[in-house]
Amino acid sequence: MPYEKKRILKQYLLLCEGKDAENFLIKYLESEALRFDPRFGNEIQVMDFGGNEELVNYLMNLKNMSGFDKVVSLAVVRDAEKDFLQACKSVVHSLEKSGFLAPKHSGEWIEDEAGMKVGFVLFPLKENTPGTLEDLCLQILSEKNGDDILATIDGFLNTMQSAYGRTYPRLHKNRLNTYLASNDNFVTMPLGLASKAGAFDWGSKELEPLKEFLGSGFVKQNV
Repeated sequence: MPYEKKRILKQYLLLCEGKDAENFLIKYLESEALRFDPRFGNEIQVMDFGGNEELVNYLMNLKNMSGFDKVVSLAVVRDAEKDFLQACKSVVHSLEKSGFLAPKHSGEWIEDEAGMKVGFVLFPLKENTPGTLEDLCLQILSEKNGDDILATIDGFLNTMQSAYGRTYPRLHKNRLNTYLASNDNFVTMPLGLASKAGAFDWGSKELEPLKEFLGSGFVKQNV
């Protein structure tokens, strides 16, 4: 379900931070876990807004894109990173500065006078918890012994730090990339391609907050 850039083709827009997140969300929307309602896969358009600092300009330009007048719901998805509350404030600021109403909390929606719903949600989908999409991915690995494998990977990375002086300022990426490299099915793959190759369990309970968020803003009103 790749969509042509800079064209609005659907009435539900899901704006995300980066290509990996775009591919992850597209695959999730098309997954068996959401097959009970085909609108998840058919009526939601995922669009990469770039980096977080680009969100304001992207939202402003979005209003000038062909098809924007048909948009019913719009959501922003990004990482909480190191500060969950600051990430919330950043999204709210971007939405309001570009002329949209904005809910105050992750996982919530607000409806404007014209009937458009606007919402946002932060990875890793846990309230008041810092983190990233990579952190979420490490919680939804499709391998049944994923937790044991991660414990081994963490031991390896700890040894690399203590014995060899390695530093990992982006540990979430080191952990996920080490996991992917350790599996011949996913070796050399970035997160987005690994999503397509079956690395993650789309039925995981860790994805329930995202499922509920998308359902309440995009499809439930028509069920």
